[in-house]
Amino acid sequence: MSFSDACTWPDHPRKRAAEHFLNLARDSSGLTSDACPDAPGCVLTAIRRDAAVLASGSASDKEKLDALKFLGHWVGDIHQPLHVSFKDDRGGNYIGVVGACSGNLHSAWDTCLVHKAVGMDFEDAAVELLGSISPVKVEEWTRSTPTGWANESFAISERSQTKYCVQVGTACIAPDAGKVRIDATYIQENAPIIREQLQKAGVRLAHLLDAALGR
Repeated sequence: MSFSDACTWPDHPRKRAAEHFLNLARDSSGLTSDACPDAPGCVLTAIRRDAAVLASGSASDKEKLDALKFLGHWVGDIHQPLHVSFKDDRGGNYIGVVGACSGNLHSAWDTCLVHKAVGMDFEDAAVELLGSISPVKVEEWTRSTPTGWANESFAISERSQTKYCVQVGTACIAPDAGKVRIDATYIQENAPIIREQLQKAGVRLAHLLDAALGR
């Protein structure tokens, strides 16, 4: 009944499963083109596909509604760093966590760390996050493309404070320890990144929808 609820629709149940993420090689330095590196489709091509449907003059209302719901989800996914990561550990799904979050590293970045960064009142959080976005940031963030968004997320995945992988030569390899400890230091270092990723996703989604709907 609301757009915010519709943004999680592609996960319940999972729809177009192969398009929720983007896999890169462990020695990759990021995307150099608009193509998915190892698959015919990924979150990058999904954004382009559904933006085109929403902008189409021939698509049905049902097709446009589905495209709108998918776009809300895809733009969120591409800004969650572990959706742009490595295939062999399924974006951190095989890396356990202990401490302030439980489960695995991917789910921690999906939910637990978001709660730590913005709190549990999402309406208040949205107002606060929107209020700290300057016009300069809006202009900067909307100049980039989905390929650039993916590269930003991949860079966060590989940062040392994410603890997703360890740089060894040109490759970012899985950490030796079986679990990542999420403590106060981890939250303090990553909360500003999570907050900015949420802000970027909101600004860029709005810009994408305006462009698709001719606003």
